[in-house]
Amino acid sequence: MSVAAIETEALRKVFGDHAAVKGLTLQVSQGEVFGFLGPNGAGKTTSIKMLLGLVAPTSGKANLLGAPIGDRATLARIGFLPEHFRFQDWMTASEFLVLNGELLGMDGQALKKRRDELLERVGLAPFRNKQLRTFSKGMLQRIGLAQALLNHPALVFLDEPTSGLDFDMTTEIHELLKRIHMSGKTILFTSHRPEEIKSLATRIMVLHQGALIFDGP
Repeated sequence: MSVAAIETEALRKVFGDHAAVKGLTLQVSQGEVFGFLGPNGAGKTTSIKMLLGLVAPTSGKANLLGAPIGDRATLARIGFLPEHFRFQDWMTASEFLVLNGELLGMDGQALKKRRDELLERVGLAPFRNKQLRTFSKGMLQRIGLAQALLNHPALVFLDEPTSGLDFDMTTEIHELLKRIHMSGKTILFTSHRPEEIKSLATRIMVLHQGALIFDGP
């Protein structure tokens, strides 16, 4: 039996006198598209940051791909696109992916091949030599997805991947996410839009004021 992609037990985060996440317990199987639904401030981003080791839990525990959160070897098998990202906008799309690949320990022809594959997959091959500062929000989301997939991750975290996009760009990102899932990835993404969660997720979890109020298909 394969290990779960994500397991948490009573995961909790308190900032001062405010409990941002209140005892989160869940299990996500490999191959799922898991949707975190909730309004802004519900605890979605804090939950992701704890799972990625960016914020230490106040209490509770969690495993990713069978290893405790913070395990370096496991983090190398994970992709992440935050909601509020700041890319090196003086770089071209090609340079940006090469830099991130090198930070992941990739190099040589394997990195160049992966860069070219991903630029094609996200529809940015014609813009490979354009600086990121010339990109629209939708194009930046697509190059962000490409960097999240560079290391052939088994598990991908996407925080509000369509935030601020118009209808056409949102539709493009949705199609990309469906293709990513079909390639065998486990995806956890957050949204405050019920219709988006319904169209993409195989399973839904609803957070409200840091507490889990629904978990199901």
